[in-house]
Amino acid sequence: MKKIINGLLLTGIVLILSVNISGQTNGSWFTVNEVSEKVWIINDHQIDNIYLIEGEDSALLIDTGIGVADLVSTVRRLTAKPLIVIITHGHPDHCGSNYQFEKVYIHPADSAAARSFNLPETRKNMTAGMMGDASLSPEDVYSGPAFNTQLLPLEEGQIFNLGGRFIKVMETPGHTPGEICLLDITNKLLFTGDNNNSLVWLFLEGCAPLSKYLATLEKQMERIGEFDIIFPGHGPQMSSDFILDQISCVKSILDGTCEVKDYKSFAGDSKICTYGRASVAYNPENL
Repeated sequence: MKKIINGLLLTGIVLILSVNISGQTNGSWFTVNEVSEKVWIINDHQIDNIYLIEGEDSALLIDTGIGVADLVSTVRRLTAKPLIVIITHGHPDHCGSNYQFEKVYIHPADSAAARSFNLPETRKNMTAGMMGDASLSPEDVYSGPAFNTQLLPLEEGQIFNLGGRFIKVMETPGHTPGEICLLDITNKLLFTGDNNNSLVWLFLEGCAPLSKYLATLEKQMERIGEFDIIFPGHGPQMSSDFILDQISCVKSILDGTCEVKDYKSFAGDSKICTYGRASVAYNPENL
């Protein structure tokens, strides 16, 4: 089923910055750059990428980051248009500022995780772990309103009409059960959350088996003519053929030809395989 979603009218006047906003910050937290026409990357303190896309009628925010700073004010410096918020998946570095918005779209398979990570105490603990600073809390930095955010469902093929710009949902389970990517149809841009990072984590609790993730990548490969540029949840943009390296990386794990190494992170230890530009950290017991 396909749906057309339009933003609702907001009242009030908001200052819009010029397009030349490189280096614009919210305090010392966010850095903003225009990476394509009417597409901005909001760098969330080097932790993750948040994206803002503007159409003629409304704007779309992709992910809300770790949840520490005033994301709403940063967005409103860029656009005054009605805002739609979509979360690529329910991990805390992508849904952390959900509490700053009244309504957020997310795949139903990740909605429970998003709710659990958006509790104030959970946000504080997760922020401390990611930043290595136990004294840092979202409430120390953000002082605006906090909402009991309504989570709205997404599904494969759903289309958001921003006015002259159509954004289509692509279900991409693997990193989480409800991971999605968002395709800017006309401009051939794909916003991928954590599905197509240069390093993809597949060792966390709740990650799909590698074989299911491979099926997701092969599905994307079948549609590679629909997008030219990948905008990942972490790191710089990449060409669409990056997915070929990802597929080869996963296949080399599954067929035993990869030179496997140990991988350690704040989230736990695993194994890692690299092929070309792509690396996958995985659980050898979840193939």
